[in-house]
Formats: sequence, structure tokens, C-alpha cells
Amino acid sequence: MLQASRNARPFAPWRIVVWLVMLLAAAGFVINAYASVVVAHAAGALTEEAVAGGPSPRIALAWSVGYTLAAFGIMVVAMSTLRWRAWARDAMRLVALLLMVWAAYTAWFAYGQWQQIGVVLGQPGLPPDLVTVASRQHTIMLVSVILKVVSVPLLGWLAWALGSVRVRQQFLASGL
Repeated sequence: MLQASRNARPFAPWRIVVWLVMLLAAAGFVINAYASVVVAHAAGALTEEAVAGGPSPRIALAWSVGYTLAAFGIMVVAMSTLRWRAWARDAMRLVALLLMVWAAYTAWFAYGQWQQIGVVLGQPGLPPDLVTVASRQHTIMLVSVILKVVSVPLLGWLAWALGSVRVRQQFLASGL
């Protein structure tokens, strides 16, 4: 029978949530890095006259690069937390709290947009193509709101768990 090492740490459910945060940050990193490349190429192809007539692609590029860097930072903090780096525990608590606030804030506004799309879909005489596209967007927004609402208490729990005495002691365990 296999025997666990004396230095093995006990099962920690918070590590599952940190893994999920890291994986979602990695997906966000890839999506936003790709968007940065696409926007940069598009911005390079536009003339000054074309840019003057509408929103600046530099703003879209700045947001995309900002999200890419934030996702990379979250990945670093999450991976360091999973590798039991003591400094990362406090950093991950801060990341969890910031993500919790961001999820609640964006869920509130997405819910409002979801309601507005529902009002538009309730109007008679809309073209069938528009109804199809708007119905799909309506469903996607509802799923997004639900996932964000679920993530708020989960991220709050993660921040609390990382501050608990038991978890702090696991990070401080010597020789592991």
C-alpha cells in the first residue's frame, strides 16, 4: 500500500478555485493577446482620415494590452500560490477580492443589458435575422451573468480561506 509522505500537505479545496482562476486567466490572456495583435494590425492599416471619423483603435489596443497584462499577472500569482510561495498567498487574496468586485460590477451592468435586449426582442415586427442574432446574444449574456453571480461568493470564500489560520500555517510549514 502506498503511504503518504510525512511532509504531504492535506487536501485543500481552495487550491481547486485557484486552479480555475489560473485557467480562466490563461484563456483571457490568449484571447486578449490575439485581440491585441488583430487590433494592432488593423490600426496600422488605417489612415489618419479613417481614424478621425470614428473611435480610435489605439484605445481598443490599450484596453486589450491592459487585459493581457492583467491576465498574465493573475496567472503568475495563481501559479505561485499553487507552488506554495508565501508572498503569493496575500497577493492571491487581493486578486480574489478584486475579481469578486469586478465580477459583481460587470454582472450588474450585463444584467441591465440583458433586460434591454429582452425588451427589444419583445417588440413586434423585428426581422427574423435580427431576432435570431439577438436571441443568441440574450442567452449568452444570461449565462455570463449567472457565472459571474456564482463567482462572487466563490471568490469571496477564496479570499477568506487564504486568510485563515489553517492555510497560513500550510504556507509556513518548513521543509516542504
